[in-house]
Parts: sequence; C-alpha cells; structure tokens
Amino acid sequence: MPNNNDETLLRVEHLCQYFGSNKAVDDVSFEIKRGEVFGLVGESGCGKTTTGRSIIKLYNITGGDIYFKGVRIAAGKLTYQKAIAEAKENYEKESKAHPEKAAELKAQMEETIAQQKKLMAEAMHDQKNCDKEYSRQRVAELNAKYQPLLEKAQGKEKETLTAEYKNELRKAKKTKLVTQIQMIFQDPIASLDPRMTVKEIISEGLVIQGERDKKVIDEKVYEMLELVGLVREHAGRYPHEFSGGQRQRIGVARSIIMNPELIIADEPVSALDVSVQAQVINLLNELREKFGLTILFIAHDLSVVKYFSDRIGVMYYGKMVELASSDELFRNPLHPYTRSLLSAIPLPDPIYEKNRKRIVYNPLAAHDYSVDKPSFREVAPGHFVQCNDAEFEQYQKMLK
Repeated sequence: MPNNNDETLLRVEHLCQYFGSNKAVDDVSFEIKRGEVFGLVGESGCGKTTTGRSIIKLYNITGGDIYFKGVRIAAGKLTYQKAIAEAKENYEKESKAHPEKAAELKAQMEETIAQQKKLMAEAMHDQKNCDKEYSRQRVAELNAKYQPLLEKAQGKEKETLTAEYKNELRKAKKTKLVTQIQMIFQDPIASLDPRMTVKEIISEGLVIQGERDKKVIDEKVYEMLELVGLVREHAGRYPHEFSGGQRQRIGVARSIIMNPELIIADEPVSALDVSVQAQVINLLNELREKFGLTILFIAHDLSVVKYFSDRIGVMYYGKMVELASSDELFRNPLHPYTRSLLSAIPLPDPIYEKNRKRIVYNPLAAHDYSVDKPSFREVAPGHFVQCNDAEFEQYQKMLK
C-alpha cells in the first residue's frame, strides 16, 4: 500500500549512539512520513535495534537530534562538544601561525564556544521539557473542549461530564509525548513478565497513564485481545501458557492499546516459524490500515521487508549505506553491501538456486576512502547512498 502523505512524523538527524569506544550507531539520518512503513535492514550487530531503542528514548543518545511530530524529543551533546574542541584547536594552530592576530582569533573562538554552549543548552532543555510541554498542551485542549460543555450542562449530565473531565485531566497531566511511540520487542518470551497475567501486561500502560476505571481497562484489554486474534479467556493466563506466535500477538496488543502514532517493530517475526511469521505480518498490515499507523520495521529478512515496507534503509556497521523506496532498492541496488544482501535471498526455484552467485562484500576491496571521504548523498530523487565523489559519478552512470 503506497503512502501518499508528505507529513514527516519522525525525523532523525545525525544520530550517534556510542558505548565507550564502540560506535553502535554513527551519523545516521532519515525521516518517516505519517502512515508509511519504513524498513531498516542489515546484518546482526549493525545498529538497527540500537537505532530503534534510541528513538524511543531507552538510551540517552550521544549525538544528533530526534524530532517527533516536529518536537525535539532527544538530543546529544557530541556535535556541540566537537565544534568547541575544533574551535580551540583552530585557535591554537592559527595563533601560532599569526601571533599578531592572536586577540582577534581568541575573540572568534570565544564567540564560537559561547554559541555552541547556547545551542547545547537549548537542545538539553528541549529533551528535558518535551513531555511537560506536551502535557500542558493536552490539558489546554481538554479545557477548551470541556469548559463550554460544563457551562451548558445541568443536573445529572453535569455530574457525569465533571467526572469524565476530571478523569481525562488526570491522565493528561501524566501523559508523555514519547508514549505515542510504542515498541514491539524482538523476543516474545523475554519481553513479557512471566509473573504478570496477560491482562496485567496489556493494561500496564493504561494504569501508568492514570486510568483507574477497572471496567474501562477490562473492556480495552478484551478489545485488544480480539483485535490481535486472541480471545477474552486468555486475559487471565500467564505468558508461559502461550506459543511464540501468541506471545508476539500479546506484545502487539500491549503496544496498540496506548493508541500510538508510531510503532517500532524490532524484528517482530525473527523468532517465529515461517507460517506464524506470515500471520504476524498480516496482522500488522491490518492494524496499520485500521488505525493509520506509522511503522519503523526492523528486520534482517529482506524478502519480508520488501513485502511490508514503502521505503528501506540499509545499515552496515552503524552507518546508513543506502536508502530508497522498496521497489527502487530491489530494482537498482547501488551500494556493494546492498547487492551482497540481495544476492543472499534464496528463491524456491532449484534452477535459479543452482546458478545463484553470492556476492561477498569486502569494504577494504570495494572502496578507497584514503583521500576521497564518503558522505550520504542523493544519487537519484529519493535514492541516497553512502559514497565519495568517484562512486557518486559511477552510481549515476549505472542508473542512466
């Protein structure tokens, strides 16, 4: 189902997530339009899951910015710290070369440092206060909605409306912008608490958000269970009583109940049998159409990603190496790593399989980045590749 919406729901700019010297995600940028499925693929350990976890704020990011619905929800200090270090280094070098300009150069350095510190403070403020601002906005919307109704209402109707308003107001004060992003985790066993019933697992988000009406919670849980292909009787059971596919459906129900705008599906089918994989993918497709969901779909199975995604980003060793629409990527794979991944897809055709040639990607042999450094560039409209000047020209010739 092609996505024709141009509104950007999520924007990731120069995301860096470092763990000590390990650069798990290094300078990754992309955006996701409202209503689309964005596939993120690559081998194990390339940084796909870390990217998803950084977006949902399970980690404090090292560098870059993440914008959700136009609001900066996460920011890192690395870019600003690098700019400050660079300004100091330039001053040291230039002042030695031109001692007569030392005072002028020092003033320039101090101005740059002050500017970068101001930008860093703004970024940290946005990250810290985005949820408070969103909560204030929700409270203001509720006041605008209920105040005119309460003024007109009388008697029993006013009592009911007042109770409803107070309940909604309490929830609005506790709500966070990031709760509109939900995650379906990779392992359907480890992601569910074995000591909680299915009802407790699915309703936990509602309870944290401030919902106290048990009848409302029960009805919502039953509705979600039926929506994902389970039955009401399952609500009282524990996770160990279910199969892998059923557990993953519980995980889907837990994320959908919060009525999110963006779902991060972190390899939701990799731990399941092939027949069950198709069921879960079809379920996600149905939910996407029913609720107008936007999905970041993380996987390493390219055939699944092609079926499910509108656009695909390919990651390798923490970097985004190629990004294009699903059809374009499979039709014109440009980066050697993308071609290597596509060559590994098996087909149920014995003659094709007999002659299939695997392409092995060796970055040292494939690229010469000793002088001409690479960057993420748009080779064709909507088709981005990590390449240097020489490769950029070569890729453009290939497309022609």
